[in-house]
Amino acid sequence: MRARVLLAALAAAVLVLAGACSSDAPTTGSEVSPPTTRQEDGKRDMPPPVMAIADDPAVPVALTIGEDSAPTDPVATDTAGVLMPPQDVSRLGWWADSALPGSGTGSIVVTGHVDDVEQGDGFAVRFTELDEGDEVTLSLGGGSRHQYRVDRVVSVGKGGDVPFDEVNRLGGPETLVLVTCGGEFVGPPLGYANNDFVFATPTT
Repeated sequence: MRARVLLAALAAAVLVLAGACSSDAPTTGSEVSPPTTRQEDGKRDMPPPVMAIADDPAVPVALTIGEDSAPTDPVATDTAGVLMPPQDVSRLGWWADSALPGSGTGSIVVTGHVDDVEQGDGFAVRFTELDEGDEVTLSLGGGSRHQYRVDRVVSVGKGGDVPFDEVNRLGGPETLVLVTCGGEFVGPPLGYANNDFVFATPTT
């Protein structure tokens, strides 16, 4: 099995999210490499997330795609600007510095590991299977649910034109952004060839 890791970087005082699924990738400029290694025995050290404290009833606690749901934890960037999903690949991470569901504005960013050497497929593998028109539901701590319809799926090659402005915005229309890696597994230093972004808008 292979491991996918999400990377976020702090650049020009603006948080920039960039999918990265590499081991021993170089650190250059505005990019921060995830501290991930692929062991000779096939095991992998998975970086722990920085857990955020968020008890607001508007905070996402679960994400549902079809009949399947995944618990969703608030996660934050560390001092180096790195954002990692939960180590348990059956869980997802909601970026606590992104927008809140139902706020009517900004990008709500949710990410997760697609798979892991020991754990197998993660919930985020479902992100790569979504198409335009599919629906995704966020359940919040207060008991409410918000439904979104996929209107765009973007797969960007490493080094390509990553939609940073759309992912990081706190203004503009409310948008759910699911982020992971995709494309062909090409091995180190890139890991997977692409960064995958799923953009969805509220159904009501």
